[in-house]
Amino acid sequence: MKKEVIIEGILLLVISSVAIGEGLRLLIHKEPYTLYDPLGPGLYAIAIGIGLMVLGLVHLFINSRKPVSMGGVAGDKKMKIKFVSTVMACVIYIFLMSITGYLIATLVFFLIELRIEGFRSWLFIIILSLVLSGLYYLIFIQICNVVMPRGILFR
Repeated sequence: MKKEVIIEGILLLVISSVAIGEGLRLLIHKEPYTLYDPLGPGLYAIAIGIGLMVLGLVHLFINSRKPVSMGGVAGDKKMKIKFVSTVMACVIYIFLMSITGYLIATLVFFLIELRIEGFRSWLFIIILSLVLSGLYYLIFIQICNVVMPRGILFR
């Protein structure tokens, strides 16, 4: 088995263990005179942790059966550029969210990310970004009542 596969699998298992531990901590450690949501963040963190643990184990199991190839490097220069660009888009998204708020930052993020992923038509990118931003707003803010940053421009 390749060293990278082992590192990826172990990393997923460690992250999942931390998520499960934090979820358990949130469930167990509660102040006695405070009301809590029964489906609070503890169960969510545990569910995410269990999902990541299953993915890590599946990743290790599937790749343990594949023979180690002596071929070339799987990731080429374009993939590295795409990866760095996506990380930079996430940094811009986090920075913009504190300034412009959730909705505008999400729209800008999708505009950048869809372009990075290879979509060429600006009309399609704009329409898809508007639709995705609207859906995320509807799901997270309207339906799930998640409080998102408003940004310093809209306070």
